[in-house]
Formats: sequence, C-alpha cells, structure tokens
Amino acid sequence: MKSITPILAALTLPFVLTGCLNSDSDPLPEPPEPPAFSNLRVTHAVSDAPTVNVIANGDTLSEGADYQASTGWQSVLSDTYTVEVNANLPGGDSATVIGPVDLTLTGDMNYDVVAVGQVGDIEPLVLENAETTVTSGNARVQILHAAANAPMVDIYVTAPDAELASEQALATLSFKEYTAQTEVAGGDYRVRITPAGADTVVFDSGTINLADGADLMVAATDNTGAGDSPVTLLAVDANGATRLWDTNTGANLRVLHGSPDAPAVDVLVNNATMPMHYQLDGLAYPNATDYLAVPADELLVDVVADADNSVVAIDDAAVAPMQGMAYTAIATNTLADIQLALLTDDHRSIATAAKVRLIHNAPAAGDVDIYVTADDDISDDDPAFTDVPYDATNLATTGYVELAEGTYYITITPADTKTEAIGPLMVELNNGDVLSAVALEANGGGTPLQAVILDDSKPAPVSLDATQTFEVSLDGMQEVPAVDTAATAAATVLLDEDDRLFSVTVDTSAVDNVTGVHVHDGNIGRNGPVAFPLQASGDDTYTLPATNLLDPMIEALKSGEWYINVHTEANPSGEVRGQIVPETMAVVTFPLSGSQEVPSVTTDAMGYGYATLDTTTLAVDLVAVTMGVEDATMAHIHTGYAGENGPVYVTLEQSMDDANVWMTPAGAMIDATNAARLVEGGHYVNIHTPANPSGELRGQITPDNIEVYGVTATGDQEVPAVDTNAMGEGAITLNTSTMTIKAIINVMDISPNAAHIHQGAVGENGGVVIGLTNPDAGLWTLDATLTEAQMALMQAEGLYTNFHTDAFPSGEIRGQITLGFE
Repeated sequence: MKSITPILAALTLPFVLTGCLNSDSDPLPEPPEPPAFSNLRVTHAVSDAPTVNVIANGDTLSEGADYQASTGWQSVLSDTYTVEVNANLPGGDSATVIGPVDLTLTGDMNYDVVAVGQVGDIEPLVLENAETTVTSGNARVQILHAAANAPMVDIYVTAPDAELASEQALATLSFKEYTAQTEVAGGDYRVRITPAGADTVVFDSGTINLADGADLMVAATDNTGAGDSPVTLLAVDANGATRLWDTNTGANLRVLHGSPDAPAVDVLVNNATMPMHYQLDGLAYPNATDYLAVPADELLVDVVADADNSVVAIDDAAVAPMQGMAYTAIATNTLADIQLALLTDDHRSIATAAKVRLIHNAPAAGDVDIYVTADDDISDDDPAFTDVPYDATNLATTGYVELAEGTYYITITPADTKTEAIGPLMVELNNGDVLSAVALEANGGGTPLQAVILDDSKPAPVSLDATQTFEVSLDGMQEVPAVDTAATAAATVLLDEDDRLFSVTVDTSAVDNVTGVHVHDGNIGRNGPVAFPLQASGDDTYTLPATNLLDPMIEALKSGEWYINVHTEANPSGEVRGQIVPETMAVVTFPLSGSQEVPSVTTDAMGYGYATLDTTTLAVDLVAVTMGVEDATMAHIHTGYAGENGPVYVTLEQSMDDANVWMTPAGAMIDATNAARLVEGGHYVNIHTPANPSGELRGQITPDNIEVYGVTATGDQEVPAVDTNAMGEGAITLNTSTMTIKAIINVMDISPNAAHIHQGAVGENGGVVIGLTNPDAGLWTLDATLTEAQMALMQAEGLYTNFHTDAFPSGEIRGQITLGFE
C-alpha cells in the first residue's frame, strides 16, 4: 500500500486544488470513452507465393509469413487502417501483391484477413465475426474454401464411423466461399471432402478432436506436401495455424546412393526381404530414386549389397518421416564408414523465383567455398557460401536459396582458393523450379568431383494406365478349407506393367460384418501371408490405390500366385476368397467325398480340391486338401467323367509340411487333348487309403461351365413306392455352355428293359424326355443335347431317371437328378 498511496494522492490532488480555487463548483467534465479494440488475424493461403510482409499504417504487422502460416489474433485499436501485403523477392527486393487497401475495424469484432488466389491474382478475403465466447461444452468452427486449384466441393463433418452415403453435407463451397460460424458439441469428428455432388472422397481427416472451447477457422488450402489429396486443411486458432493432412497421407522419401566406392545396393525397409520399390533394387552410385511414398512412422533402413543381400553396409538405421513431409536419404561417406544422412526437403514451388539448395557430399573435398555467379569467371567474385564442411553425421547444406529466373554458374573450390573442383556448372533456372545440387566424388572415389541435380518439386500424383485388367470372383469354396456361405464378392485388379503399378477395388456389399480385406501371397489352394491391406472407402467398397510392384511381384501377379481374402466376424480367417488370375486362366474348386466314388464309399472323411488351368500354356496347378484321412497312401488325377472310373493321368505329390495336402508337381503341364477333356469335366481326383485302395475320397474337377448332378435310384422314390432291393448310382455331367449332358449310371439287382429321363419334381410322375442306352450289363449311359427349357428343368431339379422292368413297367427304381452328391 505504501507504493500505491502516493499515486492516488497525485491523482486526486488536482481535483482538490481545483475545488479550493473555484468556488463556483462547476461540474466535473465527463471522462473520455475508453478506446475500442478489434482482433485481427492474417493468414497466407496463396500456394505459389513467396513469404510476405504485412504492413498496416506503415508498421509491420507480420514479417516473413510463409504459406499456410497465420499471425494468430492481434489486438489492435479499432480504426481505419491502410493495409498492404508485400512479397519478398530475390536480392532483397519486394513487390506489393495486395493493396494498399483501407480496412475499417469496428470494436469488439474479429477480422480474419486471408490472402487467397495465385500469384498475379492475389486478393484479400475478409471474414468478420462478433467477438463472443464459445458456449461451454461446445467448439466453434467456420469453414473456408481457400484452395485456388480445387473445384466446388461438398464438406462433411460427421461422427468418425459415420457412413458418408447416409450423411448430409455441412456445406457446398466454391473457391472463396465460407460458412457462418457454427457451434458443435466438443468431441471426436471426421471431416471428409468430395467434389460437389460426387461420392469420391478426396480428403479424409480421420478422427480429429474438437476440444471444448476450441474456436477455429478451418481453411481448405492447396496441398503442396506429400500425399495425393489435392487439399490440406488449415486449422487456425488464436495462436496460429496447424495443418491437418489427409489420413492416408504418409511422407515422400528419395534415396541417393552417395558412397563412391560402394557397389550397387538394395535398400530394405523394416527388415523386409526385398525392396519396397523397384527403384530401391540395385541402386548404383551416384543415382537417386524418385520420391517414393512411405508411411509417416519410424522406419528401419538396411542398405545391403545388391549381389548378395547378406552383405550389410547399413543396418537398422532409424528414420522417422513426418506426415506430409519430404526427405532425401543419402548413403554417404566411403564404404568403410558408410552412414545414412536424412535431409528435409521442400516441395513447394513459387511463381516468383527458383529455389536452389546445395549439398556437400564429397568427403575427399574437405571444406569448400561455393560460388553462384552470372558467368563462368569467379576471379573477381566472392563466394556465396564459405568454408562449407563435409560432415557425414550432419551433411552441410545451404538451405533453399531463392534466385531470380536466369542463367547461373555454380563453382565449388577448396576453401579460400579459386581452384575449381566442380564447375563452372551452368544451370538454367526458371521461376517455379525447386532443385538440389549435390557435390559428389568421382565414381570409385576421389577426384575429379562431380555434381548431380535433383528435382525437389512435388511429384505428380501416381497415375495408373492399366495394361491388364483382372476380374476376380470371390466365394467361400476358394477358402482353404472351404467355407459354407452364400456370401460372394467381386473385385477388379488393374496392372500397369509399364510403370509397375497395380490397384485393387473390392465390392463386399454381399458380405456381412466385414472386418478386413487383403491381397495375400499364395497360390490356389494354399493360404499365405498378407501382401497388401485394403482400406474401406465407403459403400461396402475396399480399395488399394495405385501401388508399386517389383518385377518378381508382377510376375507372381500375372501367374495367379496372389489372392484376395475378405475376413468377417463369423470367419476371421476369411469368408470369401478369389484367386487373381488372367482371363486365360480358369479357376476350379470342387468337393471331395466318398459318395462320388464308383461305387460310393461310406466315410466320415471329406476334402476340397482347388485348381488353375492356363488355357494358353496348358500349365495346371491342383491342390487337394483332405480332412479325416490320416493314412492316405497315394493320390492321382484320373481320366473319367462323373459316374465312371478311369486310369491315372497325373500322380499327385504329398506335401512335406502337411500330410493332408496333395498337389501336382511343380511345372505340371497337360496335353491339348486332356486339357479339352478337363474343361468338359472329364477328370477327377482320387485319394487312396489302405481301407479303400480303389479310393476313399473322390472329387470331379468341374470348371465354371460344368455342373455334376448325382443320381441315387431306389424303389421308394417311385410314385407309388416300389418294394425292391434294386438300386442305382451314377452322375450326369451338364455343360452349361453347350447344353450337352453325359449320363453314366450303374444299376444293381435289376435287369431293366428300358430307362429314361422323365420330367417331374419329387413325388410327381411325368413324361419321357430322353431315353438312356444300355451298352453293358448294369450300365446305362446317355450323351445328348438339351433344349434351354430342358436344361432349366434339370437345374431346378425337375427331372428324374426311371428304370423300367417287366415286373414294374411304370418303373422299379427312380432317382431324382439333383446337383451334387450329398
């Protein structure tokens, strides 16, 4: 209080004195109104503009503001201000790109000034809002379309797991349009952006949290970083701006082989057994890859000899790329002390200058001076950078320097000399260029030094121009073991062999409770590891965007060695599966059972068969998987249609890993005659056991156009029923492409005088459709062509076989023709 009292005394003293001297007791004057204040925030949203300075009434409000940066709120006196924005140009020059314009600020108001457009057409966009407090428990947002290169868009703000198809867009905005401020309950949300009226998501924030009390302007800006999304969201609050990347955005990584005496290398990520990209396979000095998309996560990088991957030069070097960022990884120094250096790059190009960075990666050069001159004579010039050292643990760079468009000469000398070690290297620079020049030793090491020029600009989005399309049908029968389900799925796989890219789209609308979809590495009839996970993209669709493949992976894909698997809650290992095969390759699945044996065998054992046939090369790959057979002695592919036994055609090999798995020998081929017979259903697989040496399990190999119908003929199926010990067993093979049938039926304890196929459902008698022939005692056969109506009746179980005898002219035994044998 002692320090305050004198001040109070001084403040009151004039009023006391005035009262003593003025006996008229004039009223005191009204105190002046307190000054009014406004809040001002300036945001740089011009993607091709350089850094800028913001000037208000001659004073600098913000200096060197870069793209996607914001000043945060600045409290200023409410008044009229003359505002201009000046772009910083090479050589210390500047140019006014906005204004001067007069901006009148009213008290208790917030003003967002956003620079939008492109260089040559920049303008200020002013958003005015009353200064109010966000309701407790809520967050407040205002959304602005500030992406000059993006069309009109729909913007959805939903719960994180909401299906987009069932949601209404929060706003439809064209460039420079914005919403009013909107309050929502604090919590987790998801922002998705689509072209107006379309359902293709071009930006997906994933789950983001709008905290209680958050007060944000959210601007969609042009994406100049990594990732394929055309926009990046800018969340601007009281203190500045934060970028929100598309949830699928990773980072861009380029690799430069900068070790002069090291051989060609493979670069492996996260202890993989092969490179993630063909450009990382056999990378030789002094070459660099393009920018490659990598996860924004901690990565372990191995650099190994291309000729022998067991020779490791760099082991488990840890790098941690950040989302949306770009990097160059340089294998630097000599082989004896090779290291991995990671530099942060800048993709963003500007319309007013070229951006150039110089990198010292020549160990033998020591400290150097770097000249950047207008001609090739440096004798009278000072270096632009002096005493630049080589440091393998922290490579020296100049950082990005902005240079005016034109011709330049880069010369590198040992420090404090004019002796040219590199150059003069003539470089033509254009506005918008983003380049790095890397100083390197000669191939093998030492001098003469050399330089490589790298383009650091944002790579074009990956574009897949399909050279081959695979249409894939997924069902439960292709699962190993097969799954009994009515669910199906369909997929389209695109391969761009020229650019080594492929993509996958899977429609799972006919599958319930999907938990995941993957591309797996595995031949028909074998389970294999996940090769590529797919992402849910709404409307029961899962996708894998254009993804790079190595040459061996392309060969595996084209050879039918990959499959798509849809996992569900009911079947975590997979409910429907589809082998990815070219249109020249047929996929066949079929059950194995005792009831298909001739004669049938009663057994609890069962199995499934899987096969592919390349109709061009006649290569066949067949796998039979058994269950309940512990002592199988051999397995074969036999020649023979359903209902008949035939000779061995191919001997199957038993898996060394699983005694229940039998397969064709590697590289198995069949001849043209048997290939034609195979596609007509004329072969079967037979599993032999000690208990049933002729075969305990059999499965007819049935391509998509072949349907096999089992026939069991008995007296009790007759109408009326007949009491007889006679019976018959057999099968009818239907070729749905040609509408031809082949019937083979064996009868026992009966001597029919005639046999026919009749029309009639179970329990109904009907007329004769086709007669069977009797080539041998007890054997009745038929080769015929059906009409469309007859084939439809057969597929609807509307036909039956009938065997007539003298004792029972109307039929002694009858067998309904039904699909399958169970």
